[in-house]
Amino acid sequence: MKKLLKIFIVYLLFVPSYSFSNENKQSLQNIYTLLQEKNFEEGIQKLQILSEQNNINAQLLYSKILFSGDLTPQNFEKSYFWGFSALLGGLKKSSNILEKLGAYLTEEQINEITTKLREFLEQRAFAKDKKAIIQLAKIYENYTEPADLVNAYTWYNIAVAQGIRTAKHKRDEILDNLNEKDLLDAQSLSIKLFKKINN
Repeated sequence: MKKLLKIFIVYLLFVPSYSFSNENKQSLQNIYTLLQEKNFEEGIQKLQILSEQNNINAQLLYSKILFSGDLTPQNFEKSYFWGFSALLGGLKKSSNILEKLGAYLTEEQINEITTKLREFLEQRAFAKDKKAIIQLAKIYENYTEPADLVNAYTWYNIAVAQGIRTAKHKRDEILDNLNEKDLLDAQSLSIKLFKKINN
């Protein structure tokens, strides 16, 4: 328990401030207070809600709690789900927990988790969550076997159209690896999904 509270304090003090909005930082501080007061059920519940809102810092913390089983029963599949989402959101230190979880989960389980995460991120993307758009592109580019470059290009293309400048380089990189038919398919799909997101 003390270890988890220390992890939380480190998060609040040392994670760069740009990764938190004031509202999210306040929410995480409220969760810390609840856990410190041993109001674990409410703290975990609020942490889950923040994770479902695609707060990657909450996701990583929730993943660690689900892995440790100190405040709630261990759940390796859920831990992997949230840790993987945080990794796709840019928290590279999430790879440590995913590595540990890899020893307990089968390839089939990981594939099922990846499918569920893709569905979760699609829902977030259609709810205008820009981070989810990039996370989806990364799943298709790096975590499908073989890489699904049509869908990766599609989501990077949407990200650029949504004003995410950092996605332009990745989109153009994948563009060079698509044949004419795949490029046409990816651009048609981009237009269709872009309209769905923005309606």
